[in-house]
Amino acid sequence: MRLFEVVDLVEGKPINISKDEEIKEFVIDSRIAKKNSLFIPLKGSRDGHDFIEDALKNQASGYLTQKPLNYPNGILVNDTYQALKKIAKEKRKNIKTVVGITGSSGKTSTKELTKFVLSVFFNVHATSGNYNNEIGVPLTLANTSEDTDLAIIEMGAGKVGDIDYLNDIVNPDIGVLVSVGEAHIEKFGSFENIVKGKGEIFNKAFYHVLPFNLLHYYKDKLKNFITFGEDGDIKVFDVKITSQGTYGVVAYKNDQLELTIPIFNKGVFKNVGAVAGILYHLGLDPIKSLEILRDFKQPEGRGSILKVGSITVIDDSYNANPLSVKNAIETLNEIPTVKVLVLGDMLELGQFSEKLHREIAREILKTDIDYVFLYGEETKYILQELKDKKFVLHTTKENIAKEIKKLEKLNPTVLVKGSRGMKMEEVIEYLKN
Repeated sequence: MRLFEVVDLVEGKPINISKDEEIKEFVIDSRIAKKNSLFIPLKGSRDGHDFIEDALKNQASGYLTQKPLNYPNGILVNDTYQALKKIAKEKRKNIKTVVGITGSSGKTSTKELTKFVLSVFFNVHATSGNYNNEIGVPLTLANTSEDTDLAIIEMGAGKVGDIDYLNDIVNPDIGVLVSVGEAHIEKFGSFENIVKGKGEIFNKAFYHVLPFNLLHYYKDKLKNFITFGEDGDIKVFDVKITSQGTYGVVAYKNDQLELTIPIFNKGVFKNVGAVAGILYHLGLDPIKSLEILRDFKQPEGRGSILKVGSITVIDDSYNANPLSVKNAIETLNEIPTVKVLVLGDMLELGQFSEKLHREIAREILKTDIDYVFLYGEETKYILQELKDKKFVLHTTKENIAKEIKKLEKLNPTVLVKGSRGMKMEEVIEYLKN
């Protein structure tokens, strides 16, 4: 796409355009602007217009603006965000197949697994990191290359209507629901609203993938659907943690595959079931194609493994909600070493926070986890439940790291988890230093 094509597409007015530069990338962060990128300033807590000059200093080939400016290679528009949406919708028209993925927990892992498998068969473009909101989604689509034939778009939601809003931009062919849990319940208001909001993924998509245990919520709105889970069309069973990673069996009709994925996360096989459903709808072998996952590598902070001396660290620090924390506890409990759980607050739970943190404590009490280290205001409820029943300490991140170092002779496995706002990866940084 060239600069004057962007002018026409967003119905803008050119400002001092001297050269019809090729635009290969759209950016909203002036720090990553470079030649052949177009900077789109958005208004949030800070006004992106204040950084147009910085973007141009970094060799950006152009910029959008809502304000009349005189910098070279600009495009004046009524609304920069609406212009971004127009670009995204235009790019969407050129992509043959789009997979939309949502869920309370596991959507990023499912996206990464799907990308890993489908990249063998297609030229794939997928959401970077968790760019899954009203800005990240159109930005992801805007940055699809001309030769992209399949896009995998992660779609987040904090309230009813969010997925429908994104549907209008993404227009997914395959709608995938990975899970429904209490994540963001503060904004949704109730579990019933979470069910409703996540189910919007099925409103536009022609093909549907979902867990068997959620089928009863959505039967009336499903069309061409396939389910996964222990009792699903795609069966997932016998999942356990081994020294090599997570083992499980996936089956569809008469085909069955025993698979070990080199990450420690029991929940990963629910995500694998969703991947198999996507493969099925794409006309690919839903079981044999999963062989590719034997070489899968997990992104940092999402269950990746690192060694600090004789301490094995499972870095699951990127985010947390009740569903993913319960899964993490179950995973850690199966590892045959001294087990250490490091847990930060689960955020955005509102009035349900105390109840849900106490539930997590009761899950911990069912396990053989040896040491529990807590950080944050909300984890005090876990402390109250565990006191005198488990070794538990509620302290600072730095102190947690110091206490873990004292356990090094025991060759422990340490699992670190917490909501994004808690920055629990800092415990690992203290541990390394």
